[in-house]
Amino acid sequence: MPPPPPIKDVLDAMSLCVLPCAGAAAVVMCAFLVVGRWRAAALGSAVAVVFAFMGGNFTLANLNTEQPAPTWENTSRLLPWQPGAEAPGYQWLARAALVLVVTGLLTRWLGLALGRVLPERVWWLANVAVWWPRLWAIGIVSGWLVLGNAAADPQWAGLRWQLAGAAALVWLVLDGVARGGASGELSAQLAAVFFAGSAVLLYSHNAKFMELAVILGSAMFGIAAAVLTRQHLDDAPKALASGAVPAAALFLPGLLLGTRPSHAENKVPDLSFWLIALAPLVLAPFLIPRVSRQNRWVLIVLRTLLILAPLVIAVVLAGQHEKFPYEEEPEW
Repeated sequence: MPPPPPIKDVLDAMSLCVLPCAGAAAVVMCAFLVVGRWRAAALGSAVAVVFAFMGGNFTLANLNTEQPAPTWENTSRLLPWQPGAEAPGYQWLARAALVLVVTGLLTRWLGLALGRVLPERVWWLANVAVWWPRLWAIGIVSGWLVLGNAAADPQWAGLRWQLAGAAALVWLVLDGVARGGASGELSAQLAAVFFAGSAVLLYSHNAKFMELAVILGSAMFGIAAAVLTRQHLDDAPKALASGAVPAAALFLPGLLLGTRPSHAENKVPDLSFWLIALAPLVLAPFLIPRVSRQNRWVLIVLRTLLILAPLVIAVVLAGQHEKFPYEEEPEW
């Protein structure tokens, strides 16, 4: 096991990133949950993840005194809101995720409307109306993520379709689990996935992407805290957090797979990145109705153990091939 990080670094991360982002997401989510309608909760989770990300992005910008004062056009040293024409693909992650979050909400409402007016024998048309625009949107934004050096390197010629396929599968599984009434638990599990991803990214000596993963993990943790508290108080299983799912579905493969060209100088195996990026797929069996109707607490334990397994393997595997930056001895 690696030695623990310096306590000052842990406290700084908690006070400057984790707590503000989680708190912002929780406050926004609670504001929407006060309305008491599960449709408002889906919208609230979408707004919460966007608000928390923008807050974390802006806060981290203020920590870098060498950069000019942050503005709306360029709010952070991590991800600018308006990437330049020649910007590398990772700088489009925030805008691409926002497109998917909006697409997810609009198609969700479209599916609900069609479900009310279509005859029962053609129920599948509502699903087509929901998922066809989502897949189309994923195909478009995946092209943004392979701009720059990644697109020029023949080694990454198929990267776009790897990203698109991973994002589509992860979104499909996460959306199904969230709509099944386990969205609070799912948000907490996504927080664990992003935090494990941040450890793998730190092993790859890429602090920028590690900070992005921590911001997303903190936002998911805040949403989970709000939803689980609401469910505990009034047993409201339909307090959904599915609105935040598209952001997670894109950021997970985007950060772990789309940024691999910049990791060429480290020894972290590709398997560690794949295990984190595709970890939510282990929840696919719980989309089967017969499985999802089992005892609630049994399902919680099984889902938690299943999703933790690839995370632990990924982090341990990365640790066997690389060291954290603070573990390395300084060169004299």
